[in-house]
Amino acid sequence: MRNLIIGIAFAFIAFVPRVQADDASDRLVIAREIVLQTTTEDMYRTALETTMPLIRNSFQVSIPGATDAQLDEAMDLMMEIMMSTYDDMIEESAGLYASRFTLAELEELQAFNSTPLGQKVLQELPGITSEASVIGERLGTEAVNANLGRVQAIFQ
Repeated sequence: MRNLIIGIAFAFIAFVPRVQADDASDRLVIAREIVLQTTTEDMYRTALETTMPLIRNSFQVSIPGATDAQLDEAMDLMMEIMMSTYDDMIEESAGLYASRFTLAELEELQAFNSTPLGQKVLQELPGITSEASVIGERLGTEAVNANLGRVQAIFQ
């Protein structure tokens, strides 16, 4: 009897990590699908394009005498470099989803994305993201400009 109980205990211990590993793997697969639904390459490019004017401005300030042609070439290269991170961003984002949601929650989210409302959300998301980035840039600039004196006072 004792051997039977020990055998069952060992079988249970051996089985539990595999179930957890399978669950984590399943979560990651579904999370990746969700991220791919919500972040296409075009969406990623659009999000990056909203940051390019800030990067260009930073280059202009830090590289006096840079020509427009040089800045254009630098921005093209920066976009190429940033777009090369797309696959890694998908994988890491999938990991974030998989670590925060249960398998059941991910399945529910995936099912929602297949509904008419979910499809509309996915369709509208790039525009919302782009507009929100512009709003964030505007509000950030206004806040910094309104408080520039306070920041400058630190350096006096």
